[in-house]
Amino acid sequence: MAALERAIPYDGSSSFSVQARGATHDDGGGNVWTLRLIEGGRAVLHGCDHEMSGTRLLKPPLDLLAGAPEWLPLAMLDSLQRGLELGFVYWYDGRWDRVAYPAEVRDDGIASTVGRAVALDVLVQGATDVLLGYRLGETLDEDADDYDEAEEDLDATIERALGGALEEMIQQARERELSAASFAWLGDRWDLDIDAALQLAHQAGLTRDGPIPQAPPG
Repeated sequence: MAALERAIPYDGSSSFSVQARGATHDDGGGNVWTLRLIEGGRAVLHGCDHEMSGTRLLKPPLDLLAGAPEWLPLAMLDSLQRGLELGFVYWYDGRWDRVAYPAEVRDDGIASTVGRAVALDVLVQGATDVLLGYRLGETLDEDADDYDEAEEDLDATIERALGGALEEMIQQARERELSAASFAWLGDRWDLDIDAALQLAHQAGLTRDGPIPQAPPG
């Protein structure tokens, strides 16, 4: 999704991003999650939903890092927790784990944040609505002579996305096979930046020759 966002021209901020600390999604309303791969086949997933994370404002406070392994980025996570910006922390070392929650915690916010990216149908629909319907729709000029043609092209692009093209692209990314051809379904009408998208994909380890980004422990 970060690579697709990078390809589509837009003056605002992107909701998906890739940095040295991992892949991040920010919904623009302060609800954020980050997945970071750690050397040794490990990973950490953390985030917060200000409305849904019932772990944030418990009395007494719940320490989401109690007993957490030392290979986690504990200083950074502790800073988020002290700022009430941490709703969940899951870590992977052969299996996913987290601290035990008290019985009154029914929702830590992971479903309303990460769940939108894990459920493929939700991800495809959301990306189609926002990246294509909104972002590409913003490039249409109602006063242009070819407006009707451009609108038909946009509808056709959305139809291709929902018809399996976007899902196929996601599968290519999972298999580290993302290439310029992966973006061909978008068509030639749009002023896309495929080079920037592929540069990000390479950085994220989604291309055949891209290194898998892994942070050192701690």
